Amino acid sequence: MSANALETTYMEQRANLIRFLAARLRNEAIAEELVQELWIKVSANKITEPVGNPVGYLFTMAANLSLDNIRQRQRRNRRDEKWTNESTNKVGGFTTSYDEDGETRLLRAENIAKVRAAIDTLPPKARQAFVLHRMQGLSHKQVAAELGISVSTVEKHIIKAMRALTVILRETEP
Repeated sequence: MSANALETTYMEQRANLIRFLAARLRNEAIAEELVQELWIKVSANKITEPVGNPVGYLFTMAANLSLDNIRQRQRRNRRDEKWTNESTNKVGGFTTSYDEDGETRLLRAENIAKVRAAIDTLPPKARQAFVLHRMQGLSHKQVAAELGISVSTVEKHIIKAMRALTVILRETEP
């Protein structure tokens, strides 16, 4: 099989390759990037010998790219974790930088405790919407689906929560 025929097989199998990688990596965006990388390798590759099973060849290349990607992410995560462990300190369940002095760490912990206490005083629906959106990073649409309410109602709950938190936190300032 020539390089041209392999490129044709790639085009025919592109959607299957994306599905294969997305299932393996659990991330469609990365799967698409790797399929693009596969295309670059296939189109730049000057094959001198015939490929007996072009579909298998492409899927093997895709599997190898996915393994490389997984290993790269694992190395990055280990490096980031090591840096975090070396440059921060855990104090009372809070992560702080070694660059901070004790007073700054204590003030930060007190402020976090105030915010948590203030969040606990919010009305239940407003608290749920606020926590899901602001603390867990869900979009308004995702919060609405989670709570079984409209996006407009989510926005109203979050505004209500923000106003209440502002009042509570201003009252507790020294």
